[in-house]
Amino acid sequence: MGGPELQLTGERTLPGIDRENYWFQRHLVAYNHVMNTVAGRKVIDVGCGEGYGPAMLGPSASKVLGVDIAPEVIEHARFTYGSREVTFEVMDVNHLAVEDSSFDVAVSFQVVEHLADESGYFSEIARVLRPGGTACLTTPNRLTISPGRDEPINPFHLREYTPDEFASALEPHFSEVRIEGLFHAGWLALNERARIVDFIKFYEMGRANPRYWTHRLLTPLVRARDFRIGGGDLSRCLDIVATCGGAGSEL
Repeated sequence: MGGPELQLTGERTLPGIDRENYWFQRHLVAYNHVMNTVAGRKVIDVGCGEGYGPAMLGPSASKVLGVDIAPEVIEHARFTYGSREVTFEVMDVNHLAVEDSSFDVAVSFQVVEHLADESGYFSEIARVLRPGGTACLTTPNRLTISPGRDEPINPFHLREYTPDEFASALEPHFSEVRIEGLFHAGWLALNERARIVDFIKFYEMGRANPRYWTHRLLTPLVRARDFRIGGGDLSRCLDIVATCGGAGSEL
């Protein structure tokens, strides 16, 4: 008997869905980015969603705990990815039911934009880190995902940040904050000029729009290598990538 299947609602990214592959690969880039950081360390994934992220980190980390507020998501993650090293628990990200200073690394990717109240989110991530620990967070860049709009284009996003705004939100909670960006690379960088595929506005397109069909054709071909994380003009990045630490951390 199989575990519970999750439905694609637009609120979380799921693996194995062709039309969702661009966003899924964009998430994988963040997990690949922290692989060296988590090596041999105890990790918490705050807002882990479907569970593929903790499963990716498991072979490198010593232990990974994935937490999410949705019971059906955690049930699916336990059945699909759970192991001795990778476990999952239902928790509110604003009130993590774990002890102070209990993890070496905290990751939280594409979560804060979904929170109605983020007041405890950053402080809870800082609280559960051991001295010298590292937090890695990502969120979409408001300047590129919802350009020229007062409200987020994604109905599941309750807030979005610019790179400077995200840094300002993190700095009261961490003594060190480094901001980088996730950018297109390879053929996706070329597509920014030609606009053969529009990944952001695809869900507003009808079948009469030629870009609807180029999206259907080319999106399954996107891979994590078609993105990069690093410096550059952060106003043009797709996602904001923050690496944070407290006293004694080495970023």
